Amino acid sequence: MLKRPRVRRGKPRSSDALRGMLRRPEALRAALKRAKVPRRLTAGLSGSLRTRGFLLWVAALVTGILCVSQHVYSTKLAQQIEDLRENREGLEAEIGFLRMECARLTGRERIEEYATERLGMRYPEAHEVVRLGDGIRSQWDRWGDDLVEGSTIAVSDG
Repeated sequence: MLKRPRVRRGKPRSSDALRGMLRRPEALRAALKRAKVPRRLTAGLSGSLRTRGFLLWVAALVTGILCVSQHVYSTKLAQQIEDLRENREGLEAEIGFLRMECARLTGRERIEEYATERLGMRYPEAHEVVRLGDGIRSQWDRWGDDLVEGSTIAVSDG
């Protein structure tokens, strides 16, 4: 805490200069203005108040700028999240479509159609089918006139 210089109001000491100052208040004021200690104290006090005010103003400005930049950044992130969600929904729809297309293309009817039209394949006739087995029946046992389907070990051209 700063203290004011004390001026005694009682009987002055032996100094003639001090007696003259007490008789003339303007001389005392001039002497106090010339004194370095009070001027330094008041200059330091006012300077520190100005510095504090300036630092407070700068801190408020920086805080405001940071708040605005964080708001802008969070808005951009929210937009990116929404874009990614829409992209994901589109990809999920495409995956569903591709699964249906895969099921359609791997269906038996489609494979038979592709084999007959594009590859020129056909079902074998009864005399063209030979069953190769493990020896239970004769080696060249012929099948009937019905279509050959199911899991056969091998089919060979007879």
